[in-house]
Amino acid sequence: MDFKKHIPNSITCCNLISGCTATYFALTGDVKTALLFIILGAVFDFFDGMVARLLHVSSPIGKELDSLADDITFGLAPSAMVAFELYTLDYPAFLEPLRNILPFFAFVMTAFSALRLAKFNLDERQSTGFIGLPTPANALFWGSLLVYAQAWFENLHGGVFVLLLLIVSSCYLLVAEIPMFALKFKHWGWKDNEIKYGFVALSVVLLAFFGLLEGWWLIITCYVIVSVFTNRVRKA
Repeated sequence: MDFKKHIPNSITCCNLISGCTATYFALTGDVKTALLFIILGAVFDFFDGMVARLLHVSSPIGKELDSLADDITFGLAPSAMVAFELYTLDYPAFLEPLRNILPFFAFVMTAFSALRLAKFNLDERQSTGFIGLPTPANALFWGSLLVYAQAWFENLHGGVFVLLLLIVSSCYLLVAEIPMFALKFKHWGWKDNEIKYGFVALSVVLLAFFGLLEGWWLIITCYVIVSVFTNRVRKA
């Protein structure tokens, strides 16, 4: 039996287990631990495809399993974090009767993450870049934002409206027809890689200033802004 073909799928399953664990901690309100497991899942997600290519054992089942794992780690887990936060926030009096209902709105993001992953599997335009916000980026945004600003949301009058608006924005960005660059290098020279190298440098600065967990929401925000800006410049 050729055990090599099972190695990438085993790594993908580690991603899925990380996502399940992140979801558990998210539902207990431990956003920092949940984010750590999302990041761990992202590491497994990075290596499963690389290992499959190195061992020449890519398979259709691996592709389907990868999408399933990604939706758990990068769709369900961050949605659970937001759902818990929506339940614990201070509600205006007129919204208080919806306290037990509104948190479930966060899981719409899980559905849009699944839709984004399905589109990615079928869209041949996304071999060198992305169309719409990648699910790992969305998950890192939410996890980092809640680690950084959880107390701020809880003390903000009307914080529930901010979260609901951000959920809608995330759902839109996941499936939007907006080209976004990927950190894939055809060569290591500066020419044609200016944006990528600049973004990496900016990311390092933000992580150093805000922290390894707290800085990702700003990095993802900058990623979206830079992608939109460069796309408009190219069209002009």
